[in-house]
Amino acid sequence: MATKKAVEPKPYHHGNLKEEFIVKGLEYIDKYGIESLSMRKLAESIGVSSAAPYAHFKNKDAFLDAIQELITNSLTEALEEANESCTNRRKILIDLGKAYVYFFYNNPLYFQFLFTRRSIDINTFPPFQFYSEIAKATLKEMHTKRLSSKTIRLKTIAMWAEVHGIAQFTLMDGVLDSDKLDEEIEGLMCALDV
Repeated sequence: MATKKAVEPKPYHHGNLKEEFIVKGLEYIDKYGIESLSMRKLAESIGVSSAAPYAHFKNKDAFLDAIQELITNSLTEALEEANESCTNRRKILIDLGKAYVYFFYNNPLYFQFLFTRRSIDINTFPPFQFYSEIAKATLKEMHTKRLSSKTIRLKTIAMWAEVHGIAQFTLMDGVLDSDKLDEEIEGLMCALDV
């Protein structure tokens, strides 16, 4: 007498589907632009049903917000790691700057998405808040003469703008020597006396 083999259920999907949507979504946006992003086509490219994205995201805007939140949190974590691993506190601002630049150098899609989708309020942007607190404390320590709050704020913004610009330059061909990137980033950061 033949016995029926129990059919083992197939897993719905391998890995972390929400994360895969975000990764594939960034690739899709880079290739076709935000305007043409289709949740249905994205689901199709991953090999899941067209309803699958909506188990993780309320709608397309919520999906785009999730991408922005992931990038923001990852950037903040990169800055926190640089702060924790800094052994020479006199170089903390350079280390944070390098962490910022390398974060976008290693994730070029993140830069374009984060800074072109919508305006960011720098006063509530977690990576800037983290950087700003450390920069303020460091500037107060480094300068024996008392700096005004306004001067510290302006110096902090200038340093942030500098690393932001360097990060953007690393995404352009021929601007910096990728074989000497660490040296060139530090050289650029030290070139301006902020």
